[in-house]
Amino acid sequence: MFLKWILLLALNSTMYQMAFAQDMNDLSGLWKVIDDKSGFTLVKIKITKQDRNSYNGHIVEAFNPPNAPAKNLSGLTGFQLLTGLQQNLNNPKNFSKGKVVDPAINQLYEVSGKLNTKGTVLILRNSSDEEKAGRKLSWIRMK
Repeated sequence: MFLKWILLLALNSTMYQMAFAQDMNDLSGLWKVIDDKSGFTLVKIKITKQDRNSYNGHIVEAFNPPNAPAKNLSGLTGFQLLTGLQQNLNNPKNFSKGKVVDPAINQLYEVSGKLNTKGTVLILRNSSDEEKAGRKLSWIRMK
């Protein structure tokens, strides 16, 4: 009887860990975007999962950088910042074929990304700059 209880507890714990690990690879939820140059939070993003492991994200809140003139950023709320970011099914921490729009200059970038092992940081890079020291954006998962 005791052995059955231990076995059931171990199985339950393993199933919980597997479910938790799978959730960490899902980008759905709230993220804050950090500028790699300044280190400041630029915007909060809500990412939603679309069909076939693809993700889109829109701005929930935008912030003025410290020590800069305040601007009315309310017009950015709801702006579709990220579209079509696809998860690699063979390596679920890698993403590609996404598009990010820089709302300040209305420039479209193709991006790829990598999720850290804990699933808390997503680094997005311009797809053409993967091997270079190009600009990157760090997206931090919010709890």
